[in-house]
Amino acid sequence: MLRPVAIVTASALGLAIVLTSANKAAPGWEVWACLAVALAAASGAVFAYGVQRWRELTALRSGHVRELFRPLGALFLVVLLLVVLALVLSPNPFSSWRGWGLSTIACVGALPATVTMLGIRRSAGTLDGGPGTRVATLISFRRLLRRLLGAVGLLVALATLALGASPAPLSSRGVVLIFGSNGSLLVALAYVPARAALREAATRLCDDLLPFGDADDAATVISRADERAKLEQVLEVDHNLMTDLQTGLVILGPLLSSAATAFLPGSTGPGG
Repeated sequence: MLRPVAIVTASALGLAIVLTSANKAAPGWEVWACLAVALAAASGAVFAYGVQRWRELTALRSGHVRELFRPLGALFLVVLLLVVLALVLSPNPFSSWRGWGLSTIACVGALPATVTMLGIRRSAGTLDGGPGTRVATLISFRRLLRRLLGAVGLLVALATLALGASPAPLSSRGVVLIFGSNGSLLVALAYVPARAALREAATRLCDDLLPFGDADDAATVISRADERAKLEQVLEVDHNLMTDLQTGLVILGPLLSSAATAFLPGSTGPGG
């Protein structure tokens, strides 16, 4: 029941923002309107998805939201700092309240998924049970974290595209680049610590199951090293973090290309 209610509510808010726009006659307004409504609807869907994943996490490991107040507070301070910076740098920060409104909808939509990422980080450090249980839990956590990254990455991509398609003068290449980079940064601040905690827990498990300290001959060392490499591959201990981010944050690649185009010597810039 939560999913349709969240999608309808968020879509209605997005539609209200679109219909009150004063730029309906501007070129490309229809594209922005479609992206804005899509962003709002996706925010509602991701909100419900994040709540469901939180329930999935608590089914694997008991936990309460109040245990995450400290990391959530730190993330909120980063968001607040970025908002203040945007207000300071913008010549007329309240001229486009619709953009702020859509950004707020997206942030609220990503909140449950972000909380679940922080919950995974905490739970990874308190694994118990037998080796099989720990392996199964780590695999479940890894899959859950990957799905959450894809969900919030979709919101960053849609929000950046909506800003880029906005008929307002704020949709310059530099503003779009900064906005997309900030969104990717906030997602990374939730994802990277959780991924690091899973990697640390997986490494400890490998050390417990396949230690090298008691290996006295070369054959045992080689055999154990081969077995450990297979276990590490299953647990994705050596999986590349940048690959994860580029896969989950689909906007990251274009942002890096845009940054190179905008700031490297010889760039023509937005004006050609």
